[in-house]
Amino acid sequence: MASHFVRWTLAQNRADVQRIPADIVEKAQCLSDKRRSRYLAARMLLAELMLRIYGMSQLPALTTTSSGRPCFTDPDLPDFSIAYAGNMVGVLLAEEQSRAGLDMEIVRAHSRQTLEHHLQHLSSGEKAWINAQQDPLEAITQIWTLRQSVLKLTGEDNGCEGSLRLHPASGRLRSHVFPDVQAVCDVEPLLIWSCALSRASSRLRLWEIDEQQNWNALRDIELNKANMGPHTLRLTSMPTERQLQP
Repeated sequence: MASHFVRWTLAQNRADVQRIPADIVEKAQCLSDKRRSRYLAARMLLAELMLRIYGMSQLPALTTTSSGRPCFTDPDLPDFSIAYAGNMVGVLLAEEQSRAGLDMEIVRAHSRQTLEHHLQHLSSGEKAWINAQQDPLEAITQIWTLRQSVLKLTGEDNGCEGSLRLHPASGRLRSHVFPDVQAVCDVEPLLIWSCALSRASSRLRLWEIDEQQNWNALRDIELNKANMGPHTLRLTSMPTERQLQP
């Protein structure tokens, strides 16, 4: 099995709600036009993934966790994560028995002031890696995106910086909440995305939906490979003290 990350630029397209339960469509009517469009598009993408991977013609029932994170009501179904960036929506569907956290950011969409605010919440090791990059402002967004994907996997909010430490120079991270995690972050010309998954996940499949709503396979990422490309950053969790004991 593999984990799957699909994204879709909304443009003028409307989400096809035929695979979405009526209660979800009804709930969306209370949202503003922009939020309703993104809300339904994300659940349409999730429904299409469940059809393609598991053969389910209807999106299974959804609920939310105590942190407000959407999830399937049936605990035996896979975990997923939703993210938005500009007019783009993305969904990450994890393998069975795995966890998922997705974040996306448009390249150079934030002001320098916002990036400097992000920088204040980063560790000294993260700042040192950022300063060593050719484009430090882009590197701040990459680290921030990576952090957000892990926090979404663990169910934490932005106030939990102390529970997560990234060590990008050594390709490691440490989460006190979920110690068995990895994250892959890639910088594209227009988009920075990060997928956080359980460390046992070995393959990530990337998909994109075009203007005609055709599914196009972008690439497969073998997560255990040492070199994934010049703009791809992969961090894996450090062994815990218990794991280090003989």
